[in-house]
Amino acid sequence: MLNPILQKDWQKQLAPAFLTILPLLIFWIFWFFHPAYWFHTDPAAWYFLDSLAPFAGKPYVYVDHPGTPVHLIGTLLLGLTYPFFDSQEAFIRYYIGKPEAFFVQANLFLLAANILTILVFYKTIRANLNRDKILAASALSLMYFGIHPHGFNSLIYWSHNSFNFIFGTLWLLWLYHALQKKTPLNWKTLSALGFAAGALSMTQLYLLTWLAGGVVSVFAFGLRSGRSMRQALGDGFILLAGGAAGILTLLAPISGQVPRMLEWLGRLLGTNGLYGAGEQNLYSLNLIPLSIGFWAQYTPALMLALALALIGLATIAWLARQKHLNISPADFAMLAGMLVQIALLLLVLSKFFSRIRYTLALAAVLPVLVFIIVKLLENSPWNLAPIKRLLYIGTIISAFFFMARDMQIQDQRDFVEKDAALARSVAAASFAQSKGIAKDEVVTVYGFGTPLKCAGLLLANNWIRAFDREIGDLCPNQYALYDFAFDVEFNLTQPVPQIEDIDWDLIVWPGKNTSLSVYLESVGARNIPGSWGIERSKWFYIRPEQ
Repeated sequence: MLNPILQKDWQKQLAPAFLTILPLLIFWIFWFFHPAYWFHTDPAAWYFLDSLAPFAGKPYVYVDHPGTPVHLIGTLLLGLTYPFFDSQEAFIRYYIGKPEAFFVQANLFLLAANILTILVFYKTIRANLNRDKILAASALSLMYFGIHPHGFNSLIYWSHNSFNFIFGTLWLLWLYHALQKKTPLNWKTLSALGFAAGALSMTQLYLLTWLAGGVVSVFAFGLRSGRSMRQALGDGFILLAGGAAGILTLLAPISGQVPRMLEWLGRLLGTNGLYGAGEQNLYSLNLIPLSIGFWAQYTPALMLALALALIGLATIAWLARQKHLNISPADFAMLAGMLVQIALLLLVLSKFFSRIRYTLALAAVLPVLVFIIVKLLENSPWNLAPIKRLLYIGTIISAFFFMARDMQIQDQRDFVEKDAALARSVAAASFAQSKGIAKDEVVTVYGFGTPLKCAGLLLANNWIRAFDREIGDLCPNQYALYDFAFDVEFNLTQPVPQIEDIDWDLIVWPGKNTSLSVYLESVGARNIPGSWGIERSKWFYIRPEQ
């Protein structure tokens, strides 16, 4: 039996923390039994093949973000299993044939990293708040998952967008703990913080806002701690230099691709549309009301949290001005840095506002900001306990709501993916039988977004071009298209075959809003006969004479 004192400590410390991570465990375990790997093809399959490429002696080439940390972590995860294979060829063949084995490893890493971040956040909140510690710690450390509709997908989506919380929020907490020591930060700590922020920004370039906010925080902390302007600027410069070192270090693995990445970045920044599409314009003020309206419609919880945080900041500023509130140098520095960071994020993200997954970066900053606001308001002359408890309870309910909703979506995707795989197999076999040819001789083309293994691997390899032979053996006579409804020039290393250049037998198109519909109509393509007995016959097209 446990010692009564230890048992009581476990109940007070570990049990509430376990309950906090329980939604993540429930969702991840549910995903494990309802995986739907191929609904997350872009960019998961891209990163998978690129992380596998070094084992075939090939460089990383999917460098649009540039995503280097995702590449390196993926390669490390794959490398951990390399000793279990007899040869390099066996290793590569295994993962090309069973990429799901990699995604389980990658998503297990995401789960562990998310749990670690929550536990660090939970402990930080409990150590710094005086009221409603357990409730506040549970709610605020779960806030990321309760304010963004893609929060839980960060556990099961191998993407640069899944690193905002596990690296971004964790970095802010590291900075907060460093500033809490109430002594000038030494150059080693500043350099390490800067290096980590620079490395983080190589996951997705708009994460440079972490480095910018960090420089502001360190500078503000120096001034508020009694250091001279020159000393405070020096601290900021050391952090910035560390950031530059982190950036250069993470660019080294893709050094040969940097010119192509910068050219692609220039195309993105020079237009108002997605992926270099749209009119030539660096930025338009019209994007501000458009983005706010769009986010309010599709991420209302995130916008509500942002609004409450800004109201809280205004309240703190007023109380400090009225001499009713003292703000420590560490708290002031964190608030100043995160305010600048949020402003920069809003400016950058508004340019690509229709991709709400990018706002996960904003969702990763807000919980730390709200935590510091709550902490400072504990010392205000007002009794805000009822309002804060309402905030905490609402956040937890929202997290469970998103968990349940995403589990339902995941279940539907799992069913569709399995059903589509069966339908494709039967359709190809039926076509082959009608033509008197082997099933592998049926030339199949997949439209973008088809949730099938071969479609996902072919789409990714169109970009990576490291495994033409291996994927060709796995998916003979099959092709995948980037059939977007808008004109866009992707950052490809080699041209991709167009539908007009393929002598196809069967087209698989889930009916998404892409340019493929125009082509199908132009050639008079028709759905496969109902007599073939395929449930998803509307997904499959053959030529009119067939």
